[in-house]
Amino acid sequence: MLNLATRAPEATEHLDHNQYTVASRLEITQILSAIMRQNALITASPGGENFFLTSIVAIDDENDALLLECGRQQLQNESVLRNQHLMCSTALDKVKIQFMCEGIELVDDGRERALKMQIPREMLRLQRREHFRMEIPLSAPLKCTLSSVEPEQPPRAKVELTVHDISCGGIAIITPPSLFTPELGAQYQATISLPGGTGVQALIQARNAFMVTLANGKVTQRSGFAFVRPTESLLATIQRYIMNLERARRMNDRNR
Repeated sequence: MLNLATRAPEATEHLDHNQYTVASRLEITQILSAIMRQNALITASPGGENFFLTSIVAIDDENDALLLECGRQQLQNESVLRNQHLMCSTALDKVKIQFMCEGIELVDDGRERALKMQIPREMLRLQRREHFRMEIPLSAPLKCTLSSVEPEQPPRAKVELTVHDISCGGIAIITPPSLFTPELGAQYQATISLPGGTGVQALIQARNAFMVTLANGKVTQRSGFAFVRPTESLLATIQRYIMNLERARRMNDRNR
C-alpha cells in the first residue's frame, strides 16, 4: 500500500454535540407539527434490514403521544412492536431530521390503525450535506476490519482497527502507520462490529489522513473514509447506534 505523501498538522478535535441536538420539548413538537403540515414522508426502521415509509397522523402533546401511519406489511408492524424502537429520518426545509421513538403500541379507532408512541425526547437536526459525527467513547470501543478490494491489492489481506468517530457519511479510523496506511481514493471492504454482536458490511473510500494526539497523549494517524453507495439499511443501523451513544452520553452528563 502507498504511504500518504502529505499530512495535516497534528490536531485534537472536539465535537459540539449541542449544535445538532434538539432537546427542548416545545421545539421538538414544533418540528413534528411542521413535518405533519408538510405531509413529509418519514423513513422508519425498527432494525436490521427492515424499513418502510410512513407519515405523522397526529401529535398529542398533552398525552405525550405521537401517531404514525402503520407499515403496509403486517410483518413490518410486528417487527416494530417486537423491537419497541423505531429510528425515523425525514427532511424539513432541506434540513435532515432524525429521531428515535419508543414506547410503541398499535391502536385502532375503528377507521384506521396507527402506531402510537412517545414523543421523542431528542432530535438530530442536520443541514444538507452535513452529517452528525459521534466520537466513540473509550469505555465502549468500536472495531472495524478492513480488506482491500483494489485489483492490485491482496484480496484476503485484513486488518482490525479502532474507529475514532462515525456518521452516516463515513467513519474515521485510528490507523497507526506501522499497522496500516490507506491509499487515498482506494476503496476497502469494511466490517464494523457494533454492540450486540452485529457486524455491518460497508464499502468505504479513503479520503484523508491526519496526525492526531489522542486523549492519552499518544500521537498517531487518523484516516477518514466515506461510505460508497450506502444502503438504507446500513444508514438506519448507524443512525440507531449514534442515537443510542448520544443518549448514553447525555445520561452520563446528567449523573455527574
